[in-house]
Amino acid sequence: MTRFGRAQLVAFLRAIDRNLTADVEILVVGGAAVVVGYGAEAMTSDIDVLKMVGSKEAFGEAVHNARQETGLAVGVSGATVFTSPDGFEERVRSARGLHMERLTFKVPEKYDLALSKIAASGQRPHDLEAVERMHVKHHLSRMTLVERFEREMRNVSVLDSRQLSLTVAIAVARLYGYEEGKELARKYGVPVPRLKK
Repeated sequence: MTRFGRAQLVAFLRAIDRNLTADVEILVVGGAAVVVGYGAEAMTSDIDVLKMVGSKEAFGEAVHNARQETGLAVGVSGATVFTSPDGFEERVRSARGLHMERLTFKVPEKYDLALSKIAASGQRPHDLEAVERMHVKHHLSRMTLVERFEREMRNVSVLDSRQLSLTVAIAVARLYGYEEGKELARKYGVPVPRLKK
């Protein structure tokens, strides 16, 4: 599966924009949000659209034309899984630096996006690497990350709360150091994370 970096994704999005015949707004999650929205040095194979406002037909046609114009076979589809903090939609923001006329590219606020990727990292470990790369570009405060998790996400019904708590403790250990992760694991009553050397 071909993966794309920020320059390729931005070129593809601008081609979509040029080919749109009507205004369209998309809320993007996953790797494309990390790469395009936050400039993380990562790669992704697709653009996961959680929500779209505007003509689906115009957007679909513009995507098709953008693939032909750029030669980039970027997958564009509806997001199948997105576990997020409560109220995340009130905090979404437009990605900066895209300079597009008809296409508005929105992403979750950085803590909401980081927590969604952390939640997914239980099944897909590379998602935690994406959070680490995002953290390099846009520092994530440990206090804000943990507080938002505890206040708005700890009891998400679609996931095992114990497994989710362990995943967050692992992420904290990776982002802020082993001792921080160990302290959080003890607070949540989950095993102390083991980090790869």
